[in-house]
Amino acid sequence: MNIKTKSFILFLMITLVSGVRAELRIWTDVNDKSIEAEHVRTLSDKVVLRQADGTEIKVSLDTLCERDRQYAILKTPPRIDISVSADADRSNAGYGNRRNVQEETVSVEVKIRKSSPSPYDAPLSAELYLIGMPENGAGYIILDKLRQTFSFTAENKNSHTFESQAVSLKKLEGGRQMGIEYKGYLIAVKDKTGEIISIKCSKLDFEKNAEAILAGQKGTMFDTDFKVIERGQKKESRNAEKGKQTAFPGRQF
Repeated sequence: MNIKTKSFILFLMITLVSGVRAELRIWTDVNDKSIEAEHVRTLSDKVVLRQADGTEIKVSLDTLCERDRQYAILKTPPRIDISVSADADRSNAGYGNRRNVQEETVSVEVKIRKSSPSPYDAPLSAELYLIGMPENGAGYIILDKLRQTFSFTAENKNSHTFESQAVSLKKLEGGRQMGIEYKGYLIAVKDKTGEIISIKCSKLDFEKNAEAILAGQKGTMFDTDFKVIERGQKKESRNAEKGKQTAFPGRQF
């Protein structure tokens, strides 16, 4: 690549970057004074605005009207740390067919903490998905879905903790295992517009297929490629297989 080509590419990149501007909007303070500017960034308790002529100014968040203060906060979502701990428990469920029956359950505790210094008191939501695998290993199932709404405040020390209910997984009857095996979790934190600002998964496959999981509900079943298995599809597949086994080769009806 010669010097002229390099110079042209550099010029093109600068032109494209300089041509991309944020939204110019009217900002109003608590005294009803207004200014037209674009949001650059929110730093701690201040917001940096750029006017149409390129001049940048710093404005205290507390001096903005509530609508614009919330807008500035939403434009800079916080850094979030998510920690998850799962607790499996096995209990005696009685006797069946004169054999001891044991039942296994799992519950998950989630702690969400804001790790960035800038204030963020806008409401957030956390969606937790517990994911299992049927005993035949043919795919995955959403064992439970839990949604929590919260805000970071001084009172909760900028953190929020919640726990799922115990979900029944499998039974051991006379040494034979039945039911579903717990495989992990996916948790997504969203702002009030529905944008995901943080996500954590126990498996890379869950992260790669987060879109499919987030669109599911409790009881949704997926194949191993995370395509939704419709209700009745599994039954129809078994019936089709059974029909193949009982057909008479070479005979038409």
